[in-house]
Amino acid sequence: MTIAILYSEPTKRALQGPYSIAEEDTVLSAKKIAQALITKGATPKLVGLSEYSIQKTIANIRADCIINLIDWTGSDLPLSLQAMEELTKHGIPFAGATYENFTFVDKVMMKKALDLHRLPTPAWQVFHTGGKEKIYTPFVFPVIVKLAHEHCSVGIEKTSFVKDKDALQTVVQDRIRRFGQDVYAEEFITGREFQITVLEKEEGPLMLPPAEIVYKPSPHPEFLTFSERWNENDPEYFRSKTVLAVLSEEQLLMFERIVKRTFVVLGFRDFTRIDARLKNDHTLLILEANPNPGLDDDELYSMTMSAKAAGMTFPDLIWDIIRSVLRRNPLRRKEEF
Repeated sequence: MTIAILYSEPTKRALQGPYSIAEEDTVLSAKKIAQALITKGATPKLVGLSEYSIQKTIANIRADCIINLIDWTGSDLPLSLQAMEELTKHGIPFAGATYENFTFVDKVMMKKALDLHRLPTPAWQVFHTGGKEKIYTPFVFPVIVKLAHEHCSVGIEKTSFVKDKDALQTVVQDRIRRFGQDVYAEEFITGREFQITVLEKEEGPLMLPPAEIVYKPSPHPEFLTFSERWNENDPEYFRSKTVLAVLSEEQLLMFERIVKRTFVVLGFRDFTRIDARLKNDHTLLILEANPNPGLDDDELYSMTMSAKAAGMTFPDLIWDIIRSVLRRNPLRRKEEF
């Protein structure tokens, strides 16, 4: 079986910016996935996708299925959506997000979908202009200000944590001016933080053992800035670690009910990662539902950690995703390739 691993190459804009390190790990993940597929007896094909040849590159893919690692965000998000449209037209089965739920890379659309389906998420409000937009959401301060179209903590700084309306206005104006995109403010939830992996099985979605982000004692609020997450020279780089969560049976059942419903009503496929916080030990609030999360053979990465806790190796995890793709897309005859 031939499996193409389609990954987005950093754009010219991204390489020239201060956040390029967050774009450059996709190719490393693609290579690890290729090695995992080899151990399963498959033939991987690495396919780098340039911003300049999206249609041609995808049209030329010949494979039984595709693992989609497209990861352009921010100002480059339209490129991702173009690539998703070409993937859908091409007809080869591919893993993960559909075009429709890939749009949840836009965090405002994701939050709207969570609200529409009455899924638990912190109170939030989007800001468009950076002017004196009315704050109509009944926030309980503090809040955290995030960019609408970014990932990997791009735009998250110490000043993103805001304690009152005046400070919120200032930070909103700053982020819109600097990044040229909408931002949203979200009520900051003080509580345990989780990353929860869900796989699509024949019998329905399966929640893997949740991973937890644990922070060292610090005077700072418990969230990671971009620098703390990506810059090894940042003094706060090691302020958090990922561990398997220890939860009560009641909490596990609550987590399972919420994340399975999220997977189904948002139309996710194959696999997802849901980031959430636990308020007062009994209320799980979704921060982000990621329809196409990264895949990486790193024992400290939450999805890999959760898979191993469920008795799966990284190749097992990748192969489970492939099986999910093929269940809804029976393999075409070999002569078509």
